Amino acid sequence: MCVSTSSLALGEYDGVAADLILFNTKVWTADENRPLAEAVAIRGSKIVAVGTNEEVLRLLGPSVESFDLQGRLVIPGFIDGHTHFENAIEWFFEARLMDIDTEARMIERLAEAVQRVPKGLWITGGDWGEMAARDARKRGLANYVSFIPGLIEIDAVSPDHPVLFRRHDGSYFANSLAFKTLRINKYTPDPGGGSYIHDTASGELTGMLMHRAGDRAHLALPPKTRKLTLIAARELMKELNRNGITSIGDIARIEEASQQMNYLTNVERSYSDVSIFSDLKDEGALTVRVHALLPLAAWDALHSRGIGPGSGDKWIQFGALKSFIDGTLMFEPYDDKPNYSGNFTFRVQSPQRSHDNFLAADRLRFEMATHVIGDEAISMYLDWLEEAIQANGPRDRRPRLIHMCYPRLEDIKRAGVLHAFADITPSHMMGEVESIEKRLGPERAQYAYTGKTLIDNGVRINLVSDWPGDYYKIDASPLNPLTNIYLAVVRHYPGEPDSKSWHRDEAISIEDGLRAYTINPAWATHEEKIKGSITVGKLADLVVLSADVLAGSADDLLDTNVLLTVVDGKVVYRDNSL
Repeated sequence: MCVSTSSLALGEYDGVAADLILFNTKVWTADENRPLAEAVAIRGSKIVAVGTNEEVLRLLGPSVESFDLQGRLVIPGFIDGHTHFENAIEWFFEARLMDIDTEARMIERLAEAVQRVPKGLWITGGDWGEMAARDARKRGLANYVSFIPGLIEIDAVSPDHPVLFRRHDGSYFANSLAFKTLRINKYTPDPGGGSYIHDTASGELTGMLMHRAGDRAHLALPPKTRKLTLIAARELMKELNRNGITSIGDIARIEEASQQMNYLTNVERSYSDVSIFSDLKDEGALTVRVHALLPLAAWDALHSRGIGPGSGDKWIQFGALKSFIDGTLMFEPYDDKPNYSGNFTFRVQSPQRSHDNFLAADRLRFEMATHVIGDEAISMYLDWLEEAIQANGPRDRRPRLIHMCYPRLEDIKRAGVLHAFADITPSHMMGEVESIEKRLGPERAQYAYTGKTLIDNGVRINLVSDWPGDYYKIDASPLNPLTNIYLAVVRHYPGEPDSKSWHRDEAISIEDGLRAYTINPAWATHEEKIKGSITVGKLADLVVLSADVLAGSADDLLDTNVLLTVVDGKVVYRDNSL
């Protein structure tokens, strides 16, 4: 393999044998001072050499683990800057059903859950038929009710798991093991306001539980214990590593601080309990680094507990505060509603209080990572940021606009001047390509989901998954970084021709996509000196891909797999083919 390399860079371990060497490869470093190399050496948790095969192999000793990668691509570990880990834990035990309306699809989703959930544990899910019912209501069919599953068919897929599913109308379905676990049989009397449905011929239970019968079954489900939480958490760590993810920016909370707050609404919905990560760390099962984006509303309670910018360690870091300005907040009407331009989300208890929290937390040097959808929301965030700079003085701020949907060009330029980062979720764009022009009109839709224009105006972009997906579990987010890079590069669904690309001029390059998943999110959290690139002295977090995605077409991204994931110098995932 022939690649352009610069001279070997050896750190403090010059001349000392490495622990792990990857050679005969192409190393894309994300380091502007040394963009490409042929080999990399690791000792302990750090990268100690980056250079040619000949140079790096000088550190090869008899006990050194090494991989001849035969031209495959090595890149920094992927950093997913926006996840909801505790939501993913909840999804782990569920079959996603809201978008299904056939028994065959239910069985398919149930089979997926059976594969991941340990035997004996409950599998739940809801609300099957919800999307079909919504479509029916739009067509004037107000009394639509989805199908009834067959008990025999569901039992065949889930003999070792009790199952309880909810239908869109509030009724439930249980499999035979669920009935056995709940001590319900054909002789059990119906509760007031509900009923167990029986087969008219045999008298046996069919699986359907109506009204309060279903509610009572649901209330009897086991509590969400920490043991159950950690069962899912360990498996999800493996899933992240299988996808080459070595760091996440998780929307998280410090439970002790949260318990001191008096919220009027569920301000911290979808914020993971940081102690989940701490427990994994204590048992040696934390295999991704976590930058916790904590609630802005709790800034004072966090500060009083010593949680501040830069606190934490190399595994769990703090420094950014997550907040909301909007649900969808626009200067002009949208969505065929001439008098509606959006509103603040329920998580904004008071716009003035949010503004005051923003300035107070900025004074303590927290970074502001704010959910902004809508041109007015984006403009308001930038106004607050400029006010904070004026009030608290200049410093190395790294403000983040989460999602940054529907910006005006003037605010894109303003964000660039303010050295802002934009957390872009490509799958969100794909969910709107059919409707966005109609909702906003062609002129306003031009920059609705921008990429290249952001980069051209000095806004660093992070590609983020928002994993596991929509809070109401209608849509799942792709976790695979290569899939999300593909969507940002081609701007159409896989399998569609390039003619389907939505505003193709906003497409980013594959290399831009890799930067948006490596060095850029490291910069966003002030961690660029320890991770985000393959550089001597940095933490040894890196990934081996099955193909050189920089040398081929965008379609190659979808056919490329992660073969090896290294975190802190240790192999945490290895494909069987390597």
